[in-house]
Amino acid sequence: MLRAAMALLSRVAPGTAADLFDRIWFTAPRTQPRPEAAAWLARGEEQDYRVHGQHVRAWAWGRGPTVMLLHGWGGHAGQMHALIAPLLARGMRVVALDAPAHGASGESRLGGRRVSMLEIADALRIVAAAQDEVAGLVAHSGGCTAAALALRDGWTGPRRIAFIAPFALPSQAITPFGRAIGASAEVIARFRDQVASRFERPWTDFDIPGLVQRRALPPLLVVHDRDDRDVPWQHGAAVATAWPRSERVDTSELGHRRVLRDPDVVARVAGFVSAGRGAAPRTTPADARGELDLAYAGCGLARPAAR
Repeated sequence: MLRAAMALLSRVAPGTAADLFDRIWFTAPRTQPRPEAAAWLARGEEQDYRVHGQHVRAWAWGRGPTVMLLHGWGGHAGQMHALIAPLLARGMRVVALDAPAHGASGESRLGGRRVSMLEIADALRIVAAAQDEVAGLVAHSGGCTAAALALRDGWTGPRRIAFIAPFALPSQAITPFGRAIGASAEVIARFRDQVASRFERPWTDFDIPGLVQRRALPPLLVVHDRDDRDVPWQHGAAVATAWPRSERVDTSELGHRRVLRDPDVVARVAGFVSAGRGAAPRTTPADARGELDLAYAGCGLARPAAR
């Protein structure tokens, strides 16, 4: 029905079709934690934050240097629960958040379940700023995209990062997604242009490999399954190839989400990010401006430029 409606609108009202494309692209599905994940969240210390004036929920476990956990698009903090115990055993403190319009967090500034990766990036930075020491970050899928945007826009970041099934090339996903929902080439182009205009930045800003040209980066571990049907394995390969200090782990038969619970993957990721003790990461002149923007976001005020 969606394909038929989009195809019809593409012919008779391309502007309306582009608006519908926009709504679909930026609307995140809400999923509920399974019992084991919910049990871990219940044992965590609840934390509440304000991002652009909206409520964001996070949880913390343990003591020591902090490892941040960031779920993917349409996910929730509980999806990362398999990493908590191994990180605690390595003397780390773990902080996981539900992104805006996800899980137990409130709606985004776009309203309802609509949200952009830029707002998720701001949420990550605001939660991370409240921690004493951020030694590592583990992100999944679209959470990797948001983390890269945070780094691009001035976040100093952790000492080590692990990306699992990174959605690394959003600019290349627009056309396949548009075709899948029945949009015409004209509607796809309209959507691409109106989003770039609204955020005042090109779509390539959302692509993770380009980040390496903008600033110094910490060591990175990339894990991606060759049988991932949600985000192609080539996304992870592109990140690992571009990132100066990276390690790559390719798995098979785990798909997009089961990779988060695989014992070998969990052990490799936990060991990598928990090694992030030592000298603070290098900063760039953009960091100071970025954290000033963060201060505005934390109190519900927007920077002058559109985000």
